[in-house]
Amino acid sequence: MSNEHVAGIHIVRVTMADAPGEPVQLWVAAVPRDQAAAAVQKAIPARWKAELTDQLVTKELAARVKLRPGDVAELSSAHD
Repeated sequence: MSNEHVAGIHIVRVTMADAPGEPVQLWVAAVPRDQAAAAVQKAIPARWKAELTDQLVTKELAARVKLRPGDVAELSSAHD
């Protein structure tokens, strides 16, 4: 398994702002790092909060999610 990382895809943590303790989702965003949280925020309900993480995207993950530039997608629940 490779530990090489892919630039240009960022992992964003999504939580429910009005329900602390609820499950967290992880999303990926193929946008510039400084726009990743805002791009995901547009795709989730207003009462949820998107926050950029420091996690790196591996080549395997990038191949699995198959994002095009500008795309965002839910990766998984962090509790799965």
